[in-house]
Amino acid sequence: MTGTYQTRTDEPERGTETERLVVEGLRRWLAGYQTGSIECWELAWNLYAGRLGVTRARHAVSGLSDFARALNGWAKCGLSLLPYDCPHRCAHECLAVALVAAWQRGDREAATNIAEELVISGGLPFTLEAAANFADTLRRLDLVLPDGPCLLCPHGRKRATHAAPATRH
Repeated sequence: MTGTYQTRTDEPERGTETERLVVEGLRRWLAGYQTGSIECWELAWNLYAGRLGVTRARHAVSGLSDFARALNGWAKCGLSLLPYDCPHRCAHECLAVALVAAWQRGDREAATNIAEELVISGGLPFTLEAAANFADTLRRLDLVLPDGPCLLCPHGRKRATHAAPATRH
């Protein structure tokens, strides 16, 4: 086959499983806040324990719960989340992943800028601390998020092949 298409590989890219754990964990944990059902949190726990084992999952879920609590408590608006196991990512999910990834890279400025998009100013310190702790916990567990936009996020990809024309008044 010729052209600009890449061949598909069945090998996951570095960070895809970690990204999936972060997104799916947030979807489930935040759904627990939205519904008031502990079952959502149990689903998050089962996801992490199934992937990481009970001991490693304890640390990761502790960081996840603190991060989700900060997002839930300080969000500028109701966070948009897609259904469990959806292969796509919405803008809020992409920003949450990017926030944790920025902390894993040690990029405080990027983390702050991303957090400012998600939460009100009064919640910045709490959200940044929770994201940093979650990022550090994931890194200690050898779970590293990819650099750049979410791997499955349409928001980080170019949609057009040409620049928009200049606006004329």
